[in-house]
Amino acid sequence: MRKKLLLLLLILVSVSAMAREYFEKPEEYSRTGKHYTELAPSASEYMGDPEWLYDLAWSYYEAGMNDDALRYILRTLELKPQMAFLNARAGDIYNALGKRDSAIVYYEKALNYHYEYIEVWEKIVELEPKYYSNLGLLYAEKVDEHPDKGLIIKGQEYLNNYLELFPDGEYSEQCRTAVSRLKLAQVQMESQEQLSEKASIAQAEEARRKAELKADRENFRKEKPYIVGFGFYSVVLSDDSYFKAKNPDEVIENELSLKHFAPNLNEFGFMAGYVLGPVFFRGELHYGTTSSGKNYFFRDPVAWDYVWEIDSSSTPWDSTLIDSTKSTDDDIRPKVSSVNSLRFSIAADYNFYYMNPVLLYIGGQADIGTVSLDEPHDNFDKITLSGAGLGGGIMLRFSDFLFDLSYRRNVVASSAGGTITLMGLYKF
Repeated sequence: MRKKLLLLLLILVSVSAMAREYFEKPEEYSRTGKHYTELAPSASEYMGDPEWLYDLAWSYYEAGMNDDALRYILRTLELKPQMAFLNARAGDIYNALGKRDSAIVYYEKALNYHYEYIEVWEKIVELEPKYYSNLGLLYAEKVDEHPDKGLIIKGQEYLNNYLELFPDGEYSEQCRTAVSRLKLAQVQMESQEQLSEKASIAQAEEARRKAELKADRENFRKEKPYIVGFGFYSVVLSDDSYFKAKNPDEVIENELSLKHFAPNLNEFGFMAGYVLGPVFFRGELHYGTTSSGKNYFFRDPVAWDYVWEIDSSSTPWDSTLIDSTKSTDDDIRPKVSSVNSLRFSIAADYNFYYMNPVLLYIGGQADIGTVSLDEPHDNFDKITLSGAGLGGGIMLRFSDFLFDLSYRRNVVASSAGGTITLMGLYKF
C-alpha cells in the first residue's frame, strides 16, 4: 500500500513539474552559495546592491534566522519593489515566521507583478483556498495554448478543490465551465493519443515489414547465387537479312529473304548464370526451328510454254495466264521446310526493385549466332547475326523458383530487333 502511495506521489510530482514548464518564469536572482557568516561582515558595503542583499537574506533564511532574513529581504524590496521574485521570497520568510496574513500580502504582490508565477500560486492556495479558482482557471487557459495532459490534470485538481470548498462561491460557475472544458480536452487528447498509438503501431509494423523485406531481399541476393533455366524466345528482326546462293548459276534468285521464309524466329534456350548482389549475370544458348514450307526456284534449262487468254472487250486488253507447262520433268521448286537458328547471348541485369514475390530489372545484352535454311539441296550459305542492346523484365519468385518475362531490344548490328522471352529459372 505504501509503495502504491509513493508511486502515485511521484507521478503527481512529475506531472506538476512538466506542467510548470508552460508558465513564464519571472526574473530571478542567483545565489553564490556562501554562508551568512561569510556575507554578513560585508553587509554595510552592499546595502545598495539588491542581488547581494538577497543572497545574504536567503542565507539567513536557510540557517533558520528568519528575523535577519526578513530585515534584509525588505531592504531589497526598497530597492526593487516591483520585482515579483523578491516579493515571493518575502512571502516565504513571513510564512516561515508564522505571519500568514503578511505572507499572503507579499504573495499577492508577486502575482500582481507576474501573474503566471505558478510557484507562488501553489503556495498561496495553501494559505488562502479561495485562490484555487484563480490557479485552476490559469491552468485551463494554458490548456487552450498547450494541450497537455499534465496541465489538464492539475487544472482539474485545483478547480475541483475550489468547487468542493466553495460550491456556491463567486467563481463556481466559471470553474464548472472550465472543468467541463478540461474534460472535453482530455477526451480529445486521449482520442488523439489512441490515434497516435495506432499510428505508431502501424509505423512500427511497417518498419518491421520493411526490415523483413530488406532481410529477405539481402538473403535472396547473397544466398544460393547460381541460377539455371529453360525458356522460349520469339525474335522479330528490325532489318531483313539474305541467304546468299553458293552456286548463283543454278538458282533464279541469288539472295533469299530471311523474313520471307521466317517473319520471326522461334527459339528454345538454356540459361546458366550467377547472382552478385542486385546484378544477374547470364549466358544463354538458343536453338530454334521455325517452320516455313515456302519454295525457291532453280533455273530451268528449257524455256517454259505459256498459254494466255486475251479479253479484247476491255480497253486496254487484259491478258490472263491460264496454263504454263514445264519443258522438263525435273522439279525446279525445292521446298524450304524450316529456318534453323543457333545463337549464344550474354546479359547483365540490375534488379532495381524487389518486393517478394515481384522483381523488376533492367540491363544490357549481346548475342551472336547463325541462321540457316533447311532445304534438300543446301544451296544457300548461313547468315551470321550479331548485335547488342538493352532490355528489362519482371520476375515472379516462388521460393527458389523464378518465372521470368522480359523484352530485350538490340539496337545495333545485324540482329537489331526485339525479343520476347518467357523462362523458368531455378536458384541454388
